Amino acid sequence: MKFTLAISLILLAGCSPSVMQIGKINMISNRNVETSFDYALISSYAGGSERELKKSRAENIEQAIDQTVRKVPGGEFIMNASIYMIDEEYFAVEGDVWGRKGNVAYRGFSVGDRVTFKRLGQIVYGAVTGLKDDTTCYVKMDGSDAGLEVRYDILAKGDAAAAVEKSTQP
Repeated sequence: MKFTLAISLILLAGCSPSVMQIGKINMISNRNVETSFDYALISSYAGGSERELKKSRAENIEQAIDQTVRKVPGGEFIMNASIYMIDEEYFAVEGDVWGRKGNVAYRGFSVGDRVTFKRLGQIVYGAVTGLKDDTTCYVKMDGSDAGLEVRYDILAKGDAAAAVEKSTQP
């Protein structure tokens, strides 16, 4: 019994992805950095959680940079970057993502935009209060102090969702 438990623990430990830091770079980007723009820090330590590192399936460093920058709305380049190799096969990049100052648009949405979406079968109206990452943003619902994290793919700008809902009803 003890032998079987020991073997099981060894096998489970062997299934965990290995993460090895292979380098540190002051600044890294796949895009041209415009020196005349006024950039600002958007997200610190982006892409660096244990879960994000182990989840990375970037086949080269260029893909790893893109994955990290694209997860942050408005991201342009990474400062204080650490590059990791995952399972001696994949790459991941962690660092401070910088981008343009001001009202950033992501997937067609900007902070302050009026939006509509369906929640629990009801049409909800609100305004975008923040762009979280490449899949979700924060929305403050009308008539409430509550905010929600909402996927971009269920949002419509303005009253578009209400118009679609009405047009599909008999």
